[in-house]
Amino acid sequence: MTDDDLDELLADRPGLASTLDRLLDADDGWHPDEEGMPPAAVAALLDAGCVAECADGYRFTDPAAVRSAIERAAAGAPRVPVRAAVAVALLLVVLVRLPTAPGVFRDGWIVLASNDPYFYRALVDQSLAGGPIPSLPERAVRGEPLLVATLATATALLGGSTWASGFVLAWYPVAAAVATAWLVYGIALRLSGDARVGLAAAGLLAVTPAHAYRTALGVADHHAFDYLWLALTVLAVVEVLGRADRDRRAWYAAAVLGVAVAAQTLSWEAAPLLLFPLAVSLALVAPVEVRRPGPERLSPLVAGLVGGAALAHAVHLVLGWQFPAVVYALDLLAVGGVGLLAATVGVRRLGGSWTWLAAAEVVLAAVAVVVVRRSALLSGELGRGVAFFSSTGAAELTGVGSNYGAVGVLVILGFAPVLAAPTLVWAAHRGWSRLEPGWLVVVTYVVHFGVLAALQRRFGGELAPFAAVLGGVAFVAFAAWLDLLHPPVPMRSDATTPAATDGGDAADDLVVPDRTRLALLGGLAGVVVGSGSLYAALIDRRLVIADATYEATRWITGYVERRAIPYPENYVLAKWGRVRVYNYFVNGEAVSYAYARRTYEDFLFSSDADDWYEEFDGRVGFVVTRDLPHLGAVGASTVQSCLHDRFGAAATEGIEGAGHFRALYATDSGDGARKVFRVVPGATLRGTADGAETVRLVADVSIPGADFEYVRYAHATDGSFEVTVAHPGRYRIEDHGIVVDVTDRAVDRGETLTV
Repeated sequence: MTDDDLDELLADRPGLASTLDRLLDADDGWHPDEEGMPPAAVAALLDAGCVAECADGYRFTDPAAVRSAIERAAAGAPRVPVRAAVAVALLLVVLVRLPTAPGVFRDGWIVLASNDPYFYRALVDQSLAGGPIPSLPERAVRGEPLLVATLATATALLGGSTWASGFVLAWYPVAAAVATAWLVYGIALRLSGDARVGLAAAGLLAVTPAHAYRTALGVADHHAFDYLWLALTVLAVVEVLGRADRDRRAWYAAAVLGVAVAAQTLSWEAAPLLLFPLAVSLALVAPVEVRRPGPERLSPLVAGLVGGAALAHAVHLVLGWQFPAVVYALDLLAVGGVGLLAATVGVRRLGGSWTWLAAAEVVLAAVAVVVVRRSALLSGELGRGVAFFSSTGAAELTGVGSNYGAVGVLVILGFAPVLAAPTLVWAAHRGWSRLEPGWLVVVTYVVHFGVLAALQRRFGGELAPFAAVLGGVAFVAFAAWLDLLHPPVPMRSDATTPAATDGGDAADDLVVPDRTRLALLGGLAGVVVGSGSLYAALIDRRLVIADATYEATRWITGYVERRAIPYPENYVLAKWGRVRVYNYFVNGEAVSYAYARRTYEDFLFSSDADDWYEEFDGRVGFVVTRDLPHLGAVGASTVQSCLHDRFGAAATEGIEGAGHFRALYATDSGDGARKVFRVVPGATLRGTADGAETVRLVADVSIPGADFEYVRYAHATDGSFEVTVAHPGRYRIEDHGIVVDVTDRAVDRGETLTV
């Protein structure tokens, strides 16, 4: 058989090329039946003299001819530009984050998802209240100044209106997710030299639920910003470690590292948690550098850290941004890096082993611990960090597996950590044995954020980019095990030609597999993409503001605007997890939910609503109640039952109802009702009882969304009674034949009417 005949054989059987390419590296004989090779193909290879039968199956007699035919087949196979494939992966990132769109863009309003985004939206609005140039309010200067300043600047460029702030905050998480996915692709490509690994990593990140719902359209908090700087930090470190210190690109990467760690420090008050794995990574990289010949690569890394610390400190001193302890934590990291570099250089010049350096690192770590303990500022910050992990209340503060075990882990984290887990040991071994410390960096970040996510699920998003890198390697390796792709480049033997058949390197094109393998590969990817997207969408549904909440918010906003009710008389008290939503639209004051968290549930489950009137007078204007189906039947004597179930009416003679909470609006959307009450002085009715011990007063009340009978009981003392009513209307004093009209003015001004 000539080369043309062999080429024709591979053209007729496209799937045969990858099978033969894999078998060329087999040390032992192979059996066609076990490899799924058709008898006709074996016969053709025998006729060509390329294979021969042996005791343990078949062996290649002319592997060079077969390999040449495979390479010719690959050269003529359909190809896809890597850039196009990356664009598709980034498009997937966007699409997975768009299910919240109908709940965000409503009737000309931009209704951000969840509660916390309104904190940042309010800060952005306050930053631009004095003009087009952002001026951070005091609350933004310490904590997340760079995030607020960035969002405020983008809002100013769009005109600075409240609509613009909503638009910027709605889309910023999606933009950050796309940028992070692109950086993750770069990390995976730089480490593996395999574009397919990079694409798999970006795809896994796209559908990791913990990352997807934190970066969904409208879910605008600090997390998306943190992911960006984390990924940029690791990419810069990996880039530096892959180059010599005399390579100018290594120093460019070091400069990027400096910007990334400075930005990380100025973006979140808990930035030391995100910088800690970098310190551990340096401690693991240094022993590898001692063992690796050639120029010192720690120098650019440490220079980048020092530059980043100087930049963050300068901004802190000039603008007052960030808490001092957070900035000093980066300073300590930079100083530690200088000490580690000095120790590494010293050990290399003395000809010592890596164990010498490990001992020096123990000493440096002990010194760092002493410095932190002796510094009141840093030790205080450490104490706050312990409290940070001991806080409870929100679901995000529980571990990823705390509620549903392994299923919960899959729902929150998706398949990326499942694929990354078995790759951890391989990556750590490769990083150490092959002197490729970039792998050790990624392993460190995966372990660090894996532990944090086990404690608090909110760190699942920080884990996602780095789990996706290792998961990308595992995905390609698993597909290769199924004979759908060639193994990832780092897992190939030295004798394997890197991109012989499928473009599995950093080339510009990827080879499209044959139809059968392409279909199976698509099915495998579909399982990962489909399940991750589904889990993310399910979580997104819980974050989107419910229709009932939205409707109640719009109604209160219109009511307040028509009557020009000022703050704090227009403050809305509601469930703390949604109180910022109401107050942002009603009065713009959405920075804190502390008051609602402290009082709302105590109020609902107390036994007398009117006992709270003095607490709320001048502080709370409106109260919103909601269905509580998870609690089952609520006692009739509770405020929740009095207001939400009976609109403030008395249930029995012993449960008299409320006289200071006027029902204004009710909605009954599919997710449960919301009732809106205004805190009012109420009208006081006084009269004689004519010997009766108890007087029953009834008024028929109609409000938008409900009609009800408002009942109050008044106990007579010495032949007279007095009762406060919250609703205007015509009251009937039963058994006495008396009717009295109560006006809006009487209710709103606390007038007394004599019956």
